Amino acid sequence: MTLSLDDLRWNALEAVQEGRAHEVLGTLHEAAEAAGVKPGTLRVWMSRGKLKPLFGDPGGEVFHIPTVVEIAKAGRARNVPKDPAANARGPHRRRTELPNAA
Repeated sequence: MTLSLDDLRWNALEAVQEGRAHEVLGTLHEAAEAAGVKPGTLRVWMSRGKLKPLFGDPGGEVFHIPTVVEIAKAGRARNVPKDPAANARGPHRRRTELPNAA
């Protein structure tokens, strides 16, 4: 069962009130690690308006980690092959022949 973003936010508020803020709030690097993406990906999402920090100055932003994880899940590819090489287009051939070195 997936919780809605509103439910996640209420759970975060309860965690903060109970002194467990570290479970739901984190820096750029902590949020990226929890979501399984690179910090640069979060920066791109911020520049595109897909993600906003809760508060903080540039370079010291604080994120709601469950929201970042949900955004990452929503953006993942639907069909991920088991073998990364499955995306290859087969053997590659040179379009032009190299001149003989002799």
